[in-house]
Amino acid sequence: MRLSIFARLLISYLILFCMLGGVSLYFISHINRFNGVIHSIMMNDTAVLELSGQLSDILLSETRNERKYFVLNDEQLFLNYLEAKADFNSLLNDAMAKTTSQQIKHILYTVSIRHHDFNRLVEVERQQVRLARQYSTEWYADEKKKAADELIDQIKNIRQASEQNVLAKIMALSVQGDRAVQVSVMITLFALATGLIVALVITATITRPLNQIRAKTKEISRGNFQGDLLINSPPTIAELAGAINTMCHKLQEVDTMKTDFFAHMSHELRTPLASIKEGTSMLLDGVGGEMPEKQQRILSIINQESNRLINQVNSLLDLAKMEAGMFKYRFSPTDPAGLIQHTLDALAPLAEAKKISIVNNIGSLPPVTADRERILQAFRNIIGNAIKFTPNNGRIELRADIADGQARFAVEDSGIGISRADLDRIFLKFEQVIPAKGGNIKGTGLGLAIVKQIIIAHGGKIWATSQEGKGSTFYISLPLAA
Repeated sequence: MRLSIFARLLISYLILFCMLGGVSLYFISHINRFNGVIHSIMMNDTAVLELSGQLSDILLSETRNERKYFVLNDEQLFLNYLEAKADFNSLLNDAMAKTTSQQIKHILYTVSIRHHDFNRLVEVERQQVRLARQYSTEWYADEKKKAADELIDQIKNIRQASEQNVLAKIMALSVQGDRAVQVSVMITLFALATGLIVALVITATITRPLNQIRAKTKEISRGNFQGDLLINSPPTIAELAGAINTMCHKLQEVDTMKTDFFAHMSHELRTPLASIKEGTSMLLDGVGGEMPEKQQRILSIINQESNRLINQVNSLLDLAKMEAGMFKYRFSPTDPAGLIQHTLDALAPLAEAKKISIVNNIGSLPPVTADRERILQAFRNIIGNAIKFTPNNGRIELRADIADGQARFAVEDSGIGISRADLDRIFLKFEQVIPAKGGNIKGTGLGLAIVKQIIIAHGGKIWATSQEGKGSTFYISLPLAA
Protein backbone atom coordinates (compact mmCIF):
# COMPACT_ATOMS: atom_id res chain seq x y z
CA MET A 1 0.00 0.00 0.00
CA ARG A 2 1.80 3.08 -1.30
CA LEU A 3 0.47 5.70 1.08
CA SER A 4 2.35 8.86 1.87
CA ILE A 5 3.64 9.53 5.38
CA PHE A 6 0.96 12.21 5.84
CA ALA A 7 -1.79 9.77 4.80
CA ARG A 8 -0.49 7.10 7.20
CA LEU A 9 -0.38 9.52 10.11
CA LEU A 10 -3.84 10.85 9.20
CA ILE A 11 -5.30 7.32 9.13
CA SER A 12 -3.77 6.49 12.51
CA TYR A 13 -5.15 9.71 14.01
CA LEU A 14 -8.62 9.01 12.57
CA ILE A 15 -8.62 5.49 14.02
CA LEU A 16 -7.60 6.80 17.43
CA PHE A 17 -10.21 9.57 17.19
CA CYS A 18 -12.98 7.09 16.28
CA MET A 19 -12.09 4.83 19.20
CA LEU A 20 -11.99 7.81 21.55
CA GLY A 21 -15.35 8.97 20.19
CA GLY A 22 -16.86 5.50 20.70
CA VAL A 23 -15.68 5.38 24.31
CA SER A 24 -17.06 8.90 24.88
CA LEU A 25 -20.46 8.00 23.38
CA TYR A 26 -20.65 4.91 25.56
CA PHE A 27 -19.94 6.97 28.67
CA ILE A 28 -22.48 9.62 27.62
CA SER A 29 -25.21 7.00 27.08
CA HIS A 30 -24.61 5.53 30.54
CA ILE A 31 -24.55 8.96 32.14
CA ASN A 32 -27.88 9.79 30.47
CA ARG A 33 -29.31 6.51 31.73
CA PHE A 34 -28.10 7.25 35.27
CA ASN A 35 -29.56 10.75 35.07
CA GLY A 36 -32.90 9.31 33.93
CA VAL A 37 -33.06 6.93 36.88
CA ILE A 38 -32.06 9.67 39.33
CA HIS A 39 -34.66 12.00 37.80
CA SER A 40 -37.30 9.27 38.17
CA ILE A 41 -36.38 8.79 41.85
CA MET A 42 -36.51 12.52 42.56
CA MET A 43 -39.62 13.41 40.53
CA ASN A 44 -41.69 10.25 41.08
CA ASP A 45 -40.66 8.06 44.00
CA THR A 46 -39.54 10.89 46.28
CA ALA A 47 -42.65 12.91 45.41
CA VAL A 48 -44.89 9.92 46.17
CA LEU A 49 -43.09 9.44 49.51
CA GLU A 50 -43.70 13.08 50.36
CA LEU A 51 -47.34 12.86 49.26
CA SER A 52 -47.87 9.73 51.38
CA GLY A 53 -46.76 11.66 54.44
CA GLN A 54 -49.12 14.51 53.56
CA LEU A 55 -51.96 12.02 53.00
CA SER A 56 -51.41 10.64 56.50
CA ASP A 57 -51.50 14.11 58.04
CA ILE A 58 -54.60 15.18 56.12
CA LEU A 59 -56.35 11.89 56.93
CA LEU A 60 -55.71 12.48 60.64
CA SER A 61 -57.09 16.02 60.29
CA GLU A 62 -60.09 14.70 58.41
CA THR A 63 -60.95 12.02 61.03
CA ARG A 64 -60.32 14.44 63.89
CA ASN A 65 -62.69 17.07 62.47
CA GLU A 66 -65.47 14.54 61.72
CA ARG A 67 -65.30 13.12 65.24
CA LYS A 68 -65.46 16.58 66.83
CA TYR A 69 -68.36 17.49 64.55
CA PHE A 70 -70.48 14.55 65.73
CA VAL A 71 -69.65 15.34 69.36
CA LEU A 72 -70.10 19.13 69.25
CA ASN A 73 -72.45 19.36 66.20
CA ASP A 74 -70.50 22.43 64.99
CA GLU A 75 -70.95 23.14 61.28
CA GLN A 76 -67.51 24.79 61.07
CA LEU A 77 -65.92 21.51 62.05
CA PHE A 78 -67.85 19.79 59.26
CA LEU A 79 -66.59 22.40 56.82
CA ASN A 80 -63.06 21.72 58.04
CA TYR A 81 -63.73 18.04 57.43
CA LEU A 82 -64.91 18.74 53.90
CA GLU A 83 -61.81 20.86 53.20
CA ALA A 84 -59.54 18.08 54.46
CA LYS A 85 -61.50 15.59 52.35
CA ALA A 86 -60.97 17.73 49.21
CA ASP A 87 -57.26 18.09 49.99
CA PHE A 88 -56.95 14.32 50.49
CA ASN A 89 -58.59 13.59 47.13
CA SER A 90 -56.39 16.20 45.41
CA LEU A 91 -53.20 14.72 46.89
CA LEU A 92 -54.42 11.23 45.97
CA ASN A 93 -54.91 12.26 42.33
CA ASP A 94 -51.50 13.97 42.32
CA ALA A 95 -49.83 10.81 43.65
CA MET A 96 -51.68 8.70 41.06
CA ALA A 97 -50.34 10.97 38.29
CA LYS A 98 -46.72 11.00 39.51
CA THR A 99 -46.16 7.34 40.32
CA THR A 100 -44.86 4.98 37.63
CA SER A 101 -45.22 1.83 39.74
CA GLN A 102 -48.21 -0.38 39.02
CA GLN A 103 -48.06 -1.69 42.58
CA ILE A 104 -48.36 1.80 44.06
CA LYS A 105 -51.14 2.68 41.59
CA HIS A 106 -53.05 -0.38 42.77
CA ILE A 107 -52.59 0.67 46.43
CA LEU A 108 -53.70 4.23 45.61
CA TYR A 109 -56.79 2.85 43.91
CA THR A 110 -57.55 0.84 47.06
CA VAL A 111 -57.00 3.97 49.19
CA SER A 112 -59.43 5.86 46.96
CA ILE A 113 -62.11 3.17 47.45
CA ARG A 114 -61.62 2.94 51.20
CA HIS A 115 -61.61 6.73 51.50
CA HIS A 116 -64.88 6.83 49.58
CA ASP A 117 -66.34 4.22 51.98
CA PHE A 118 -65.17 6.32 54.95
CA ASN A 119 -66.80 9.45 53.50
CA ARG A 120 -70.02 7.56 52.76
CA LEU A 121 -70.23 6.47 56.42
CA VAL A 122 -69.74 10.09 57.51
CA GLU A 123 -72.49 11.30 55.12
CA VAL A 124 -74.96 8.62 56.27
CA GLU A 125 -74.30 9.38 59.93
CA ARG A 126 -74.69 13.14 59.27
CA GLN A 127 -78.12 12.45 57.69
CA GLN A 128 -79.14 10.54 60.77
CA VAL A 129 -78.07 13.45 62.97
CA ARG A 130 -79.86 16.06 60.83
CA LEU A 131 -83.08 14.02 60.86
CA ALA A 132 -82.72 13.49 64.63
CA ARG A 133 -83.10 9.77 64.25
CA GLN A 134 -81.94 7.19 66.70
CA TYR A 135 -78.96 5.20 65.44
CA SER A 136 -76.06 3.15 66.80
CA THR A 137 -73.25 5.67 67.22
CA GLU A 138 -70.90 2.95 68.39
CA TRP A 139 -71.37 0.93 65.21
CA TYR A 140 -70.65 3.96 63.03
CA ALA A 141 -67.65 4.85 65.15
CA ASP A 142 -66.26 1.32 64.83
CA GLU A 143 -66.83 1.20 61.07
CA LYS A 144 -65.21 4.60 60.54
CA LYS A 145 -62.29 3.60 62.74
CA LYS A 146 -61.82 0.39 60.73
CA ALA A 147 -61.91 2.38 57.49
CA ALA A 148 -59.46 4.99 58.82
CA ASP A 149 -57.09 2.31 60.16
CA GLU A 150 -57.16 0.51 56.82
CA LEU A 151 -56.45 3.80 55.06
CA ILE A 152 -53.49 4.44 57.34
CA ASP A 153 -52.18 0.91 56.65
CA GLN A 154 -52.57 1.39 52.90
CA ILE A 155 -50.74 4.75 53.07
CA LYS A 156 -47.94 3.00 54.98
CA ASN A 157 -47.87 0.42 52.18
CA ILE A 158 -47.48 3.25 49.69
CA ARG A 159 -44.51 4.57 51.65
CA GLN A 160 -42.93 1.10 51.90
CA ALA A 161 -43.50 0.40 48.20
CA SER A 162 -41.97 3.76 47.29
CA GLU A 163 -38.96 3.09 49.50
CA GLN A 164 -38.57 -0.36 47.93
CA ASN A 165 -38.76 1.19 44.46
CA VAL A 166 -36.07 3.72 45.39
CA LEU A 167 -33.88 0.96 46.83
CA ALA A 168 -34.44 -1.26 43.79
CA LYS A 169 -33.51 1.59 41.44
CA ILE A 170 -30.41 2.39 43.50
CA MET A 171 -29.41 -1.30 43.44
CA ALA A 172 -30.01 -1.38 39.69
CA LEU A 173 -27.87 1.75 39.35
CA SER A 174 -25.13 0.07 41.38
CA VAL A 175 -25.24 -3.05 39.18
CA GLN A 176 -25.28 -0.94 36.02
CA GLY A 177 -22.44 1.16 37.42
CA ASP A 178 -20.33 -1.94 38.11
CA ARG A 179 -21.13 -3.31 34.66
CA ALA A 180 -20.36 0.06 33.09
CA VAL A 181 -17.01 0.15 34.90
CA GLN A 182 -16.15 -3.34 33.67
CA VAL A 183 -17.24 -2.58 30.11
CA SER A 184 -15.47 0.77 30.22
CA VAL A 185 -12.25 -0.86 31.40
CA MET A 186 -12.53 -3.47 28.65
CA ILE A 187 -13.29 -0.85 26.01
CA THR A 188 -10.49 1.39 27.28
CA LEU A 189 -7.98 -1.49 27.28
CA PHE A 190 -9.13 -2.55 23.82
CA ALA A 191 -8.89 1.03 22.58
CA LEU A 192 -5.43 1.44 24.10
CA ALA A 193 -4.24 -1.89 22.69
CA THR A 194 -5.71 -1.11 19.26
CA GLY A 195 -4.28 2.39 19.34
CA LEU A 196 -0.89 1.04 20.39
CA ILE A 197 -0.93 -1.58 17.64
CA VAL A 198 -1.99 0.99 15.03
CA ALA A 199 0.67 3.41 16.25
CA LEU A 200 3.32 0.69 16.20
CA VAL A 201 2.32 -0.48 12.72
CA ILE A 202 2.24 3.04 11.30
CA THR A 203 5.48 3.95 13.07
CA ALA A 204 7.14 0.74 11.89
CA THR A 205 6.14 1.40 8.27
CA ILE A 206 7.88 4.76 8.58
CA THR A 207 10.85 3.96 10.83
CA ARG A 208 11.76 0.62 9.18
CA PRO A 209 12.69 2.19 5.83
CA LEU A 210 14.41 5.05 7.67
CA ASN A 211 16.46 2.51 9.64
CA GLN A 212 17.32 0.76 6.37
CA ILE A 213 18.50 4.08 4.95
CA ARG A 214 20.52 4.78 8.10
CA ALA A 215 22.14 1.33 7.92
CA LYS A 216 22.87 1.88 4.24
CA THR A 217 24.55 5.23 4.93
CA LYS A 218 26.77 3.47 7.49
CA GLU A 219 27.69 0.89 4.85
CA ILE A 220 28.48 3.69 2.41
CA SER A 221 30.71 5.33 5.04
CA ARG A 222 32.56 1.99 5.33
CA GLY A 223 33.12 1.85 1.57
CA ASN A 224 30.26 -0.46 0.51
CA PHE A 225 28.78 1.21 -2.56
CA GLN A 226 26.34 -1.55 -3.61
CA GLY A 227 23.06 0.09 -4.70
CA ASP A 228 20.89 -2.62 -3.12
CA LEU A 229 18.46 -0.46 -1.10
CA LEU A 230 14.96 -1.75 -1.96
CA ILE A 231 12.17 0.40 -0.45
CA ASN A 232 8.79 0.69 -2.19
CA SER A 233 6.76 2.56 0.40
CA PRO A 234 6.14 5.27 1.60
CA PRO A 235 6.60 7.03 -1.75
CA THR A 236 8.65 9.90 -0.30
CA ILE A 237 11.13 7.54 1.34
CA ALA A 238 11.10 5.31 -1.75
CA GLU A 239 12.23 8.30 -3.81
CA LEU A 240 14.97 8.97 -1.25
CA ALA A 241 16.07 5.31 -1.45
CA GLY A 242 16.20 5.55 -5.24
CA ALA A 243 18.36 8.67 -4.97
CA ILE A 244 20.71 6.85 -2.55
CA ASN A 245 20.98 3.89 -4.95
CA THR A 246 21.83 6.27 -7.77
CA MET A 247 24.45 7.89 -5.57
CA CYS A 248 25.87 4.44 -4.69
CA HIS A 249 26.18 3.55 -8.40
CA LYS A 250 28.01 6.81 -9.03
CA LEU A 251 30.29 6.26 -6.03
CA GLN A 252 30.96 2.69 -7.15
CA GLU A 253 31.94 3.95 -10.59
CA VAL A 254 34.27 6.53 -9.02
CA ASP A 255 35.74 3.89 -6.67
CA THR A 256 36.28 1.51 -9.58
CA MET A 257 37.97 4.28 -11.55
CA LYS A 258 40.15 5.08 -8.56
CA THR A 259 41.08 1.42 -8.05
CA ASP A 260 41.86 0.99 -11.72
CA PHE A 261 43.95 4.12 -11.63
CA PHE A 262 45.96 2.97 -8.63
CA ALA A 263 46.39 -0.51 -10.12
CA HIS A 264 47.53 0.93 -13.43
CA MET A 265 49.86 3.45 -11.83
CA SER A 266 51.24 0.84 -9.44
CA HIS A 267 51.93 -1.49 -12.33
CA GLU A 268 53.59 1.30 -14.30
CA LEU A 269 55.68 2.34 -11.26
CA ARG A 270 56.90 -1.13 -10.43
CA THR A 271 59.33 -1.47 -13.39
CA PRO A 272 61.14 1.91 -12.98
CA LEU A 273 61.30 1.43 -9.22
CA ALA A 274 62.83 -2.00 -9.68
CA SER A 275 65.38 -0.48 -12.05
CA ILE A 276 66.23 2.28 -9.55
CA LYS A 277 66.61 -0.29 -6.76
CA GLU A 278 68.82 -2.53 -8.88
CA GLY A 279 70.96 0.41 -10.00
CA THR A 280 71.53 1.73 -6.48
CA SER A 281 72.36 -1.80 -5.28
CA MET A 282 74.96 -2.16 -8.03
CA LEU A 283 76.53 1.21 -7.21
CA LEU A 284 76.65 0.28 -3.50
CA ASP A 285 78.36 -2.98 -4.48
CA GLY A 286 81.11 -0.96 -6.19
CA VAL A 287 80.27 -1.77 -9.80
CA GLY A 288 80.96 1.83 -10.82
CA GLY A 289 84.08 2.10 -8.77
CA GLU A 290 84.89 3.37 -5.32
CA MET A 291 82.68 6.20 -3.98
CA PRO A 292 83.09 8.58 -1.09
CA GLU A 293 81.26 7.70 2.14
CA LYS A 294 78.84 10.60 1.70
CA GLN A 295 77.69 9.31 -1.70
CA GLN A 296 77.27 5.81 -0.24
CA ARG A 297 74.98 7.22 2.47
CA ILE A 298 72.90 9.01 -0.16
CA LEU A 299 72.63 5.84 -2.24
CA SER A 300 71.62 3.86 0.87
CA ILE A 301 68.79 6.32 1.50
CA ILE A 302 67.70 6.03 -2.14
CA ASN A 303 67.80 2.23 -1.86
CA GLN A 304 65.69 2.23 1.34
CA GLU A 305 63.11 4.61 -0.12
CA SER A 306 62.98 2.51 -3.30
CA ASN A 307 62.22 -0.58 -1.19
CA ARG A 308 59.49 1.34 0.67
CA LEU A 309 57.91 2.51 -2.58
CA ILE A 310 58.10 -0.99 -4.07
CA ASN A 311 56.35 -2.42 -0.97
CA GLN A 312 53.66 0.26 -1.20
CA VAL A 313 53.15 -0.41 -4.91
CA ASN A 314 52.88 -4.15 -4.21
CA SER A 315 50.33 -3.44 -1.48
CA LEU A 316 48.28 -1.31 -3.87
CA LEU A 317 48.32 -4.03 -6.52
CA ASP A 318 47.39 -6.73 -3.99
CA LEU A 319 44.50 -4.66 -2.61
CA ALA A 320 43.23 -3.87 -6.12
CA LYS A 321 43.25 -7.59 -7.00
CA MET A 322 41.51 -8.50 -3.72
CA GLU A 323 38.75 -5.94 -4.25
CA ALA A 324 38.31 -7.09 -7.85
CA GLY A 325 38.10 -10.75 -6.74
CA MET A 326 41.12 -11.63 -8.86
CA PHE A 327 43.48 -12.56 -6.05
CA LYS A 328 44.34 -16.25 -5.93
CA TYR A 329 44.29 -18.06 -2.56
CA ARG A 330 45.65 -21.51 -1.84
CA PHE A 331 43.55 -22.87 1.03
CA SER A 332 44.67 -25.86 3.09
CA PRO A 333 44.47 -27.03 6.73
CA THR A 334 46.96 -24.87 8.62
CA ASP A 335 48.21 -24.76 12.21
CA PRO A 336 47.35 -21.21 13.42
CA ALA A 337 49.45 -21.45 16.58
CA GLY A 338 52.52 -22.21 14.47
CA LEU A 339 51.82 -19.24 12.20
CA ILE A 340 51.55 -16.90 15.18
CA GLN A 341 54.78 -18.21 16.69
CA HIS A 342 56.51 -17.78 13.32
CA THR A 343 55.23 -14.18 13.21
CA LEU A 344 56.45 -13.47 16.75
CA ASP A 345 59.91 -14.85 15.91
CA ALA A 346 60.10 -12.56 12.86
CA LEU A 347 58.98 -9.48 14.80
CA ALA A 348 61.00 -10.19 17.97
CA PRO A 349 63.80 -7.73 17.09
CA LEU A 350 61.29 -4.86 16.77
CA ALA A 351 59.77 -5.69 20.17
CA GLU A 352 63.19 -6.03 21.82
CA ALA A 353 64.29 -2.67 20.42
CA LYS A 354 61.36 -1.01 22.27
CA LYS A 355 61.65 -3.34 25.29
CA ILE A 356 58.06 -4.53 24.77
CA SER A 357 57.13 -7.76 26.48
CA ILE A 358 54.99 -10.09 24.36
CA VAL A 359 52.96 -12.72 26.26
CA ASN A 360 51.80 -15.59 24.05
CA ASN A 361 48.95 -17.41 25.80
CA ILE A 362 47.99 -19.36 22.69
CA GLY A 363 48.44 -23.11 23.12
CA SER A 364 47.77 -25.86 20.64
CA LEU A 365 44.76 -25.26 18.41
CA PRO A 366 42.92 -27.33 15.79
CA PRO A 367 43.86 -26.46 12.21
CA VAL A 368 42.05 -23.74 10.25
CA THR A 369 41.34 -23.55 6.54
CA ALA A 370 43.72 -20.86 5.34
CA ASP A 371 46.24 -19.63 2.80
CA ARG A 372 49.41 -19.84 4.89
CA GLU A 373 51.22 -16.87 3.34
CA ARG A 374 48.21 -14.55 3.44
CA ILE A 375 47.31 -15.38 7.05
CA LEU A 376 50.97 -14.84 7.95
CA GLN A 377 50.68 -11.46 6.28
CA ALA A 378 47.54 -10.66 8.31
CA PHE A 379 49.09 -11.73 11.64
CA ARG A 380 52.31 -9.89 10.81
CA ASN A 381 50.34 -6.72 10.11
CA ILE A 382 48.19 -6.90 13.26
CA ILE A 383 51.03 -7.77 15.64
CA GLY A 384 53.38 -5.33 13.86
CA ASN A 385 50.84 -2.53 14.38
CA ALA A 386 50.58 -3.45 18.06
CA ILE A 387 54.36 -3.12 18.39
CA LYS A 388 54.39 0.10 16.36
CA PHE A 389 51.73 1.84 18.43
CA THR A 390 52.84 0.56 21.86
CA PRO A 391 55.32 2.81 23.69
CA ASN A 392 58.63 1.58 25.14
CA ASN A 393 58.39 -0.90 28.02
CA GLY A 394 54.81 -1.71 27.00
CA ARG A 395 53.05 -5.06 26.92
CA ILE A 396 51.28 -7.15 24.27
CA GLU A 397 49.20 -10.23 25.05
CA LEU A 398 47.93 -12.86 22.60
CA ARG A 399 44.94 -15.11 23.36
CA ALA A 400 42.80 -17.61 21.46
CA ASP A 401 39.66 -19.69 21.99
CA ILE A 402 37.28 -21.90 20.00
CA ALA A 403 33.56 -21.10 19.57
CA ASP A 404 30.89 -21.95 16.97
CA GLY A 405 33.30 -23.77 14.68
CA GLN A 406 35.71 -20.85 14.54
CA ALA A 407 39.08 -20.07 16.09
CA ARG A 408 39.12 -16.57 17.55
CA PHE A 409 42.41 -14.73 18.16
CA ALA A 410 42.90 -11.59 20.24
CA VAL A 411 45.92 -9.26 20.16
CA GLU A 412 45.78 -6.84 23.09
CA ASP A 413 48.30 -4.04 23.52
CA SER A 414 48.92 -1.25 26.01
CA GLY A 415 49.45 1.31 23.29
CA ILE A 416 48.00 4.73 22.53
CA GLY A 417 44.55 3.37 21.69
CA ILE A 418 41.92 4.49 19.19
CA SER A 419 38.99 6.84 19.80
CA ARG A 420 35.46 5.40 19.54
CA ALA A 421 34.69 7.69 16.59
CA ASP A 422 37.67 6.32 14.61
CA LEU A 423 37.09 2.60 15.19
CA ASP A 424 34.83 2.30 12.13
CA ARG A 425 37.43 3.93 9.86
CA ILE A 426 40.55 1.94 10.69
CA PHE A 427 39.79 -0.83 8.16
CA LEU A 428 39.22 1.59 5.25
CA LYS A 429 41.96 1.93 2.65
CA PHE A 430 44.13 5.05 2.83
CA GLU A 431 42.75 5.72 6.32
CA GLN A 432 45.42 5.91 9.01
CA VAL A 433 43.97 6.94 12.35
CA ILE A 434 46.80 8.16 14.61
CA PRO A 435 45.97 10.02 17.85
CA ALA A 436 47.95 13.06 18.88
CA LYS A 437 50.04 10.86 21.18
CA GLY A 438 51.16 8.81 18.16
CA GLY A 439 53.98 11.22 17.42
CA ASN A 440 55.74 10.69 14.08
CA ILE A 441 54.39 7.17 13.38
CA LYS A 442 53.97 6.83 9.62
CA GLY A 443 52.14 4.38 7.39
CA THR A 444 50.31 3.97 4.10
CA GLY A 445 46.85 3.28 5.46
CA LEU A 446 46.63 0.05 3.44
CA GLY A 447 47.69 -2.58 5.98
CA LEU A 448 44.41 -3.07 7.85
CA ALA A 449 42.38 -2.76 4.62
CA ILE A 450 44.43 -5.65 3.16
CA VAL A 451 44.06 -7.66 6.38
CA LYS A 452 40.27 -7.19 6.24
CA GLN A 453 40.15 -8.38 2.61
CA ILE A 454 42.24 -11.45 3.52
CA ILE A 455 40.12 -12.38 6.53
CA ILE A 456 36.84 -11.90 4.64
CA ALA A 457 38.16 -14.06 1.78
CA HIS A 458 38.80 -16.80 4.40
CA GLY A 459 35.19 -16.61 5.64
CA GLY A 460 36.25 -14.98 8.90
CA LYS A 461 35.74 -11.67 10.68
CA ILE A 462 37.97 -8.92 12.04
CA TRP A 463 37.04 -6.20 14.50
CA ALA A 464 38.60 -4.11 17.24
CA THR A 465 37.84 -2.57 20.60
CA SER A 466 39.83 0.24 22.11
CA GLN A 467 40.02 2.93 24.72
CA GLU A 468 42.06 5.96 23.83
CA GLY A 469 45.21 6.17 25.95
CA LYS A 470 44.81 2.64 27.37
CA GLY A 471 45.39 0.36 24.39
CA SER A 472 43.51 -1.64 21.79
CA THR A 473 42.44 -5.23 21.18
CA PHE A 474 42.14 -6.65 17.65
CA TYR A 475 40.09 -9.81 17.10
CA ILE A 476 40.32 -12.23 14.17
CA SER A 477 38.06 -15.26 13.72
CA LEU A 478 38.82 -18.02 11.18
CA PRO A 479 36.76 -21.12 10.35
CA LEU A 480 38.17 -24.43 11.55
CA ALA A 481 39.21 -26.98 8.96
CA ALA A 482 36.57 -29.64 8.29
